[in-house]
Amino acid sequence: MTFSVFSVQYARLGDADKAYSYFKKAYQPNQRPPFGVLAETATSSNPYFMTGAGGILQAFINGFGGLDITENGIVQHKTVLPKHWKKLTIKGVGSERKDFVVTQ
Repeated sequence: MTFSVFSVQYARLGDADKAYSYFKKAYQPNQRPPFGVLAETATSSNPYFMTGAGGILQAFINGFGGLDITENGIVQHKTVLPKHWKKLTIKGVGSERKDFVVTQ
C-alpha cells in the first residue's frame, strides 16, 4: 500500500516518471492469475487484498486525477500523467456525478 501513496504524492509534486514507477510497484508484483487479483504481498497467494486495490484506485483518482475531497466539495488539483498516457477521464464523481479530465 505504501507504493500507491508514493504514486499519489509524486503525481501531485509533478514527477510523472516516479509516480508511474511507484504505481506499477504497487500492483504488478502482487497480481495473481488467472484474473490478476492482488495478493497482500509479492510472495503470498491469498487474494483478494482489497486495501491494496483501494490504493491503486487512490493513485488513479487522487494522484493522476488530482481529485481531493474538501469541505467545499470535490476539487481537482494540477497533476501529471505518465508520458505514454494521453488522457485520463474520471466519470460520475460525487452527488453531482461530475466528470474530470486530465490531459498531457
